[in-house]
Amino acid sequence: MQVIKLKSGRKIVFRQLKSVDFKKVYRWVKSIEKEDTFIMLNAAEPVSLKEEKQYFKELPKKIRQKKLVKIGVFDEEKYLGSCDIEKQGKRQGHVGLFGIVLSKECRGQGIGFKLAKETIKLAKEKMGIKQVVLNCFANNKAGINFYNKLGFKQNCRDPRSVFYRGKYIDTIWFYKDLR
Repeated sequence: MQVIKLKSGRKIVFRQLKSVDFKKVYRWVKSIEKEDTFIMLNAAEPVSLKEEKQYFKELPKKIRQKKLVKIGVFDEEKYLGSCDIEKQGKRQGHVGLFGIVLSKECRGQGIGFKLAKETIKLAKEKMGIKQVVLNCFANNKAGINFYNKLGFKQNCRDPRSVFYRGKYIDTIWFYKDLR
């Protein structure tokens, strides 16, 4: 557990998710789906309660097996988002797939930057990750700036690979070498 004090005086806690967090996380997932932001979750294809329960059930095992690092963000006991890196398999066992999503109220305050740095550090230490990869909607300017600030480099572009708000959007792949 790590406590982060923001300039505003607000305290944010970074910690592993626990089974008791399930209901909070599921309610939060439903709110993010409705927001329809630059992530794959969306209200048109909602995550079912069964799918989320299965995901939550598998989390501890993946973490124990050093296949996943996942840090939740909390304010008091309110769930605000998470960042994770999932180790890829076989010949890509040195590569981790990065994901981050935060509540609207947390964006633009430096929380995501600190969270991403901590998650990357843990992935390197606990799973031996040597390269982190991610993709980002090409029209997500804030996301692109965020990943550049973290030291990620653009690698390639998948044309028209995401259907978002009635349009086909390119995704941009980024990577960060940790060696």
